[in-house]
Amino acid sequence: SPALLTPACASLCLQGALSALHRSQSPSCARFCRALIGCLSQDSPAHGQSPLLMSLHDSARSRLLEAAMTVLDPPGLRELFQDHLRGHLRGVASHRVANHGLQRLLDHAPEDVVSEVLSELGPALEEPLAQGHPGVVIALLRAARRHPRLQGEALRCLFQVGHAPSRGGHAPFCAKP
Repeated sequence: SPALLTPACASLCLQGALSALHRSQSPSCARFCRALIGCLSQDSPAHGQSPLLMSLHDSARSRLLEAAMTVLDPPGLRELFQDHLRGHLRGVASHRVANHGLQRLLDHAPEDVVSEVLSELGPALEEPLAQGHPGVVIALLRAARRHPRLQGEALRCLFQVGHAPSRGGHAPFCAKP
């Protein structure tokens, strides 16, 4: 029930239950995780945005979603990214609360998801840094370290930070050689 997600103490209890199920290696963990994400996805969307995306902006719901991302399997993370985050990463990365959820996604995402995040967010790495969110860049570099084929592109994007053309320019920051 969505009412269970709102009070901070309920959110903490759900996070604890998720963590305990994960540590016990219970097959119920995946079902519980997907049920939580389903509950977070059921609220009515504001301004045409995904309810799950809006949950990342709320501190209690975001922590619950982050906890779910730490135990969600690669297909679940891929689905979460494709259905709710793709196309919105610049806003998520620069938001004071939502950027933490993106960091958790990057900490656990499979290579194809990290590659898509790098393609979408790489050209705009300067934005989260300008908002005081270096954790996004650090998480992206950690993810690239786990997936060696992405390291070159991640470094190219990082080296472009600070050398970006003006907002009106159209030159790519992360051009592939």
